[in-house]
Order: sequence, then structure tokens, then C-alpha cells
Amino acid sequence: MHGWFSRTSDLKIQLIALLLGIVAVSVVFVIWMLVGGLSNSDWWKTLGYPGVFFLSLLASGGMVFPIPSLAATCGAAGLDLNLIVVGILAGVGETLGELVGYSIGFGGQSVVQRRRIYKRARAWMIRWGIGVLLLLSIIPNPIFDFVGIAAGALRYPLKRFLIIVWAGKTLKGIIIAYTCFWIVEWIGWLA
Repeated sequence: MHGWFSRTSDLKIQLIALLLGIVAVSVVFVIWMLVGGLSNSDWWKTLGYPGVFFLSLLASGGMVFPIPSLAATCGAAGLDLNLIVVGILAGVGETLGELVGYSIGFGGQSVVQRRRIYKRARAWMIRWGIGVLLLLSIIPNPIFDFVGIAAGALRYPLKRFLIIVWAGKTLKGIIIAYTCFWIVEWIGWLA
């Protein structure tokens, strides 16, 4: 009888985590639609640092919705903002957004477990955990969503997940901000 109660408790936790993940994705989408999407560039310019954070959060948390956080980070290079701060804010925003995938995996791994890319991401997480999280969070790619879902499904420690992903996403943000800044400077030098 004890096993039945344990499974019921686990199922409740999984359903709550899945529901929270779905709610988070829905909220991100609604917020993105309410602010006018990416077409309102003047709005993003006035936001400055908070805009970088907000767009990074939306892009990372909106998994299935095409919101380019790289554009916000790169675009911030032309706004006379501190590029290190831009990279850190992009890293924090993207890391918090990755909690959506993690919670979906934690609560409902069966939703994606039949997809081939998920199976690969899960195998990578089982074999190389930290390395996969760090490497794929540094490299701009759509595969990281599946890695985050796999990490949640495998019950990868949340604190470790957040620290590793933050380090990688922050490093990516700083590299992108400086690269875009140098490109803008180089183009200006050519003109």
C-alpha cells in the first residue's frame, strides 16, 4: 500500500510542475503579445537594461514562440550600455526563462519523450550533465530547450542547473554583446 501512496504523491508533484510550466509559457506569450512584440523598437530602446533582461526572459521562457534574445543583446551594444552588465542581465533573464523547460520536464516528461531530439538530450544529460548544460547554454541553439526538459525529467538538482546555466548564458551574453559592439565599430570605421 505504501508504494501506491508514493506513486500518487509523485504523480501529483509531476502534474503540478507540468501545470506550472504550461502556465509560465502561456503568461510569457500573453506578456509578449501585450507589449507589442518586436516591432516596437522605440519601446525597447527606452527600456535599456530592463529591456535586455525582459526580452531575454521572454525568449528563453517562451520556448515555442520566436522571440530572439540575441537581437536584444546585440542591439543593446548600440545603446551605449555597459556590455558586461548587458551580458549579465541577458544571462539572468535567459536562465530564469529556462525554468519553464525544466518544470515541464519535471512534471510531464512524457509530453516530449518520444521525440528523437529529446532522447538524445536525455542521453547527453545522463552521460555528461554539467558539460552538456554549460556547453549548450553558451552556444546559441534551439536544442537547449530539450536539454532543460531532460534535466527536469531526470530530476537534475535545480540549484546546480541554475548555476551552470547562468554561467553559460552570461558568458554567451557577454560574448554576443562585445561581438556586436565590435562589428558596429568596425562597420563605422569602414564608412
